[in-house]
Amino acid sequence: MSLRVATRSLVLVIVALVAVGCAGAGQVAVDATATPSATPTPTAAASATIAAGAQTWTVSDKSKATVRVREQLASLNFPSDAVLVATGAKGSFQLNDDGTFAPGSQISFDVSSLTSDQSQRDSFVKQSVLNTRQYPTATFVPTKVTGLTLPLAASAHVTFTLTGKLTIHGTEKEITFSVDATRSGGDLTATATLAPTVKFGDFGMPQPAAPGRVLSVVDEIKLTVDLVATGPKG
Repeated sequence: MSLRVATRSLVLVIVALVAVGCAGAGQVAVDATATPSATPTPTAAASATIAAGAQTWTVSDKSKATVRVREQLASLNFPSDAVLVATGAKGSFQLNDDGTFAPGSQISFDVSSLTSDQSQRDSFVKQSVLNTRQYPTATFVPTKVTGLTLPLAASAHVTFTLTGKLTIHGTEKEITFSVDATRSGGDLTATATLAPTVKFGDFGMPQPAAPGRVLSVVDEIKLTVDLVATGPKG
């Protein structure tokens, strides 16, 4: 073999070795990129934080909803409040540390259970105003609280504003409650007052009218919910 040929062969071998080396290094780089260390996304991290601090409460059937409407009865010389109370409360809610509520949080009342001091009034309201045969349930889906320090202390008396969506008579409306609540360990009691009040038309309901018995009814619904719930003790 001539010196020129040997030299040429040696150069080709060196070039081949360099090429293989570069290829190997490239393969290592690709492999390292293909298996990055797992890091949680900001969304996942936030969700984990919210879930960790959430408090779940179960609504007791001791809860009740009270509706007040100003009326003028033909049998009286002065206006008075028609007071109707609904029971049959069900549901649960999960309050996150950021003041929002987890999906699935809901409180419902059996509006067909509404009763007052007059059975004729009860029948009229259920049949002609609420149409309870078609819409037997009133549902409230809470969305957020404001003015409340969270997480809620194990023993506390607090006031805050609660926002959510109320469905009555098949119609949904966003409303707010002013809430006065007390927590003692795993027991929670609260009085939530609708503020501002609503009108019958807001929920697609006719304003009550019973000629001969009811002279007039003020188009304003006052709603108060007395809530009793159980949850975490600490």
